Amino acid sequence: MKLLKELAFAYLTEETPVKRFGILLKVETLLNAYDFKSRSKFLKDFKLSYFASVNSSQKIEKGKKENYDTLILYLSAGKNAGKDLCTFASTGCRLACLVESGHALLEKRAGKAKIAIARMIKSWVAIYRKDICDALLCHEIKLAKKNASKNGRKFSVRLNGTSDIEFYNVINAFPEIQFYDYTKDPNRIDLPNYHLTFSYSNQAKARFDHYKQAISRGQSIAFPVVASDYDQALSLPDCYDMDKTDLRFLDKHGKYGILKAKLTDNLSDGVKQGFILTLSELKKVINKIER
Repeated sequence: MKLLKELAFAYLTEETPVKRFGILLKVETLLNAYDFKSRSKFLKDFKLSYFASVNSSQKIEKGKKENYDTLILYLSAGKNAGKDLCTFASTGCRLACLVESGHALLEKRAGKAKIAIARMIKSWVAIYRKDICDALLCHEIKLAKKNASKNGRKFSVRLNGTSDIEFYNVINAFPEIQFYDYTKDPNRIDLPNYHLTFSYSNQAKARFDHYKQAISRGQSIAFPVVASDYDQALSLPDCYDMDKTDLRFLDKHGKYGILKAKLTDNLSDGVKQGFILTLSELKKVINKIER
């Protein structure tokens, strides 16, 4: 499957829509023909170290202070892999997406694409071979849970690290494990072992209906706020800190979670598009939800 990595690089660098579509057709053909035997063989064939990972970002790692290990899956986000993995994302959200923050941002600025290619391959597996994706995730969840128990740690799973798609088959396979996600999908529902936080996207009228629906379901709403207004935002009524850890299922109070906007190359565009909020904008949005 060396060819798949070559196709991922080609897709990343190709700008012509017709040629990009041709690449996706080749990818779909290759994956449909792939005979999945085991996780170890898959990783060897696709030149990957893992499919999902444990405590693999700065924020996820903060869960350690609550004695949690968290397995998380990072895909390409948005339409980066040829199919929209974040259907309800706004323009501002897409521009300031966290898929290009942290290590991925550093790699991009260094002119490299190892992380982007790996995420694209995983995304294609999730898109074209969901059966393989689910099998890999189930295997890795079992391994990670066993390792956490061995080390006396609690365990949780977030499958939408940089995507917003449904994984109910996997979630239902592990009723004893705590799953959680952020979502902009108003049709996504909580399960006894699946905690959802609704994410702000924009100020369109229909979205306010979704925000109110989320509040009525008992879900909190996560707001990205410019770093300079972060501390003041936390002092607003019913607002609380979502940056201390990523373990949203442990949240005990507050309807509105505040996230400090992370550094990406398009951070300023996210602000201009009204996705990343200033203090005054946040107040206006909350007031409108409360009406």
